[in-house]
Amino acid sequence: MKSKTRKIINRILSLLLILIECSAIVLSCAVINVFSTINAENRRSISTGELIVSGIDPKPFNEMAVSAMEAYEEEHRWKGPILSKRSGTIIGPSGKETYYNLNMAGVVNIMRRMGNEDEYWVRDDGVKMLGDYVMVAANLNLRPRGSLIETSLGMGIVCDTGGFAARNPTQLDIAVSW
Repeated sequence: MKSKTRKIINRILSLLLILIECSAIVLSCAVINVFSTINAENRRSISTGELIVSGIDPKPFNEMAVSAMEAYEEEHRWKGPILSKRSGTIIGPSGKETYYNLNMAGVVNIMRRMGNEDEYWVRDDGVKMLGDYVMVAANLNLRPRGSLIETSLGMGIVCDTGGFAARNPTQLDIAVSW
C-alpha cells in the first residue's frame, strides 16, 4: 500500500520535473531567439521599462512544447492490455480493472458538491468521463474521491466505490456505457 502511494507520488513528481524542464528549454529558446532577433534586426524599443520586439512568431515555441509533451505522453502510455466489454477483467497499470454501467447522476452530484465542475460526458468508446479523466470506482479508504490514478483506458479520477472494494481493496471499477 505504501509502496503504491510512493510510486504514484514519484510518477507525479517526475511528470512535474519534466514539465518544468520542458518549460525551461522553451523559455531559454525563446529568450535566445528574442535577443538574436533584436540584435540582428535592431528592433529595440523601450516603453515603460519593457523590451518590445515585433516580428517574432511564437508558433515554433508552441510546436516545441507540444512535441515535448507528446513524447513524454507516448513514453508513459500504458502498453499492456486494455479493458473492454469482451475482456471483462484485466490487470492494468494500477492493478485489477473491471467495468460497470450505471446512471452516474448521483456520482456526478457528489463530485459537484466536492467542488469538481468538470463536464460529464461519454467518450466514443463508451468510457464515462469527468473532464479529461476516466470515471473510476475504488476503495475510498485507499484512494479518496478526487484521487487521480492510471488506468488502461487513460488517467482516471476516483468518483465512486462499490462492494468489490471490501473483497479486493486495490481493484478499480471503470464506468462505461457498455
